[in-house]
Amino acid sequence: MRNKAVFVVFICGVLLCPGKGFAAPFDSASLLKAYEDSMKSLQFVRINAYGDQEKDDANARLFALMNKALQLSGSFEYPFDSLTTIGKVTSSDKQIRVITWDVPKSGSKFEYFGFIQSYNPHKKKYELFVLKDHTDDIPNIWTTTCTPEKWLGMLYYKIIKEKGSKNYILLAWEGWNKLITRKIIDILSLNAQGIPTFGKAVFGDLPSTYKGSPKRLIFEYSAQVFMSLEYDEPKNMILFDLLGPAEEGLTGQHQYYGPSFQVDGLAYNSGTWNYVANVQVRNPNSKEDKLFNDPKNPSYQLKKQAIYSPK
Repeated sequence: MRNKAVFVVFICGVLLCPGKGFAAPFDSASLLKAYEDSMKSLQFVRINAYGDQEKDDANARLFALMNKALQLSGSFEYPFDSLTTIGKVTSSDKQIRVITWDVPKSGSKFEYFGFIQSYNPHKKKYELFVLKDHTDDIPNIWTTTCTPEKWLGMLYYKIIKEKGSKNYILLAWEGWNKLITRKIIDILSLNAQGIPTFGKAVFGDLPSTYKGSPKRLIFEYSAQVFMSLEYDEPKNMILFDLLGPAEEGLTGQHQYYGPSFQVDGLAYNSGTWNYVANVQVRNPNSKEDKLFNDPKNPSYQLKKQAIYSPK
């Protein structure tokens, strides 16, 4: 007896079987779970595949599935918990969700992908924006305002709703190359058309060595070390390791930069994030401590000047 092929078709979330008519409708949660299950293995192939072509193929499938999933009703609240290699941050006011991931390429390069779900109060629904990585086409990454169509690619791990404003602070990681890693403080806001934009001049009292009015802060340091960049909610401060060169003669060569055992920060006040040096977040330094950095030492001042200096 010849086997007959059976085709299953989804129409508007309803299962249709030939010869049987319409079956029970599928709820969006079931569809979201199905999409998530399909993305589980792809998230690892895009990282661990042997060649770039295999990574790109897996990522293209992952991207297409995520695009479809995020257009479903209820997707904003869906956690995608099994997608552990993908960054997912949601604002405390539930107005913004940002999903990002990277694809490591040969030559220690990275390409970034992502989506933003943003609530439109006029349409009373969430709108979906595709993030397109154009890092190489952005002339000045410190001062350029970016859009989803021309985005400075990075992996977001924290979103902070500014109190009393419509701005959102994003903390991000960016693998730049085999020598340098970046961490970034970026600003997300919605323009008059409801389109997300990145970058805004909200930083005050920065070290005098930093020229101009940056729209984001970028920290570059050795890919061999770890830099902390976190938000302290009780203090309402962004805290970060003070970076400096391993030796004075290496100033400006960020592949040799690392934490200098001091924590600095940005404190929010009336729409501005103001620089604060030497935030006491741990036991006070002591001159008996071998890791103590004396602020009167010229080498300490040199390290402080190097934090925000763009290439």
